[in-house]
Amino acid sequence: MKITSYIHPVRTFLPCTGAGRHINNVLLELASHKKIDLELIFSGQWLEDGIALPRRSPLSQLPYRTFPMRENFAERSWKLTGFPRMDKYVPESTDWLFAPMETYFPIAKCPVAITIFDVQAFEPDLPWSQSLTHQWFRYKWGRWVRKAIDHSQVVFTISEFSKQRMVDLLHADSSKIVNVGCGVEKDFFEISSILPDSIESFTESPYVFMIGGLREKKGGDHFLSVSKQLQQRKSNIKIVIAGNSEPKYVAAAASHSNIILLGIVPDEDLPRLLRRSVCLLFLSLYEGFGIPPLEAMAAGVPAVVANRASLPEVVGDAGIVVEPDNPAEIVDIITSLEKDSLLRESYIHKGQKHAATYTWSSCAEKVVSTLEKFS
Repeated sequence: MKITSYIHPVRTFLPCTGAGRHINNVLLELASHKKIDLELIFSGQWLEDGIALPRRSPLSQLPYRTFPMRENFAERSWKLTGFPRMDKYVPESTDWLFAPMETYFPIAKCPVAITIFDVQAFEPDLPWSQSLTHQWFRYKWGRWVRKAIDHSQVVFTISEFSKQRMVDLLHADSSKIVNVGCGVEKDFFEISSILPDSIESFTESPYVFMIGGLREKKGGDHFLSVSKQLQQRKSNIKIVIAGNSEPKYVAAAASHSNIILLGIVPDEDLPRLLRRSVCLLFLSLYEGFGIPPLEAMAAGVPAVVANRASLPEVVGDAGIVVEPDNPAEIVDIITSLEKDSLLRESYIHKGQKHAATYTWSSCAEKVVSTLEKFS
């Protein structure tokens, strides 16, 4: 099967978000699949020295073709007008045009499969749903996303939660929406065999770890409340946060001596930072999937997650699901995990078994079998 895959190269550059990890890993698995002949297509603006993608992209060694328009111009034109049609840039031999990301790609010569990670733009009841920024986000997505779903033969997504929200909010046809899930890189499983105390740490204090930055969507206000509760109990447990944080939360965290903001962390450092932690504390208020809890489980670390969006689905009974508005309960759980080795080990055992069922190869296999089914 010949697949031409449209990408935004910048989303694949390391270090990248969960969406970027999904794009990179699914495409690398497809590239090595015995049934698939894969070729990338993207704007020529991304070529380094006019030759190849920058090596910051794990996809830089895959075969590719380009089109001459700049990416932003092309995307806006496709989404608003449906032109220019891209038939002349896609090989005649293409069986499927596949986008492992959200887009609208006007083409007539072959069927199209796109990926929509979540439909947060259309959620009416999030704390930020009525903000001007979110209303603008909703308006922009509203101009094209329903058309993209209608015109695609297949719509991939990453959780049953996201699939159902597409049906509920956009009235999408559930029969062509396929949940392929996400996977976990082997580095997280490998570090689980290393004793945490043998890994060098930047702090002597025990800490809970968070990936995603101190931001509103990621539960920034709830982390501040947990921090305050830890201080009131005179706990020496710190909260260590990796990722870009919003300025207002950086300012707020300055008065919390038990919060450490690391900023962007290289991907290769994440397994080590997770392994040293008491647990992953993931209080995100909206995720289409949420890979960090599975990464924590793979690394041999309990995952404590908010009872929001896809997170309960992703962790199942192998994680600890909490109400993010209840910092006292969260601190009770954190301190129990630090002090009670049997409790901690039980969640580590369940978590590793659970995380092992999520592989990037199985995600790619679902893509292949679905495209075969709809061919």
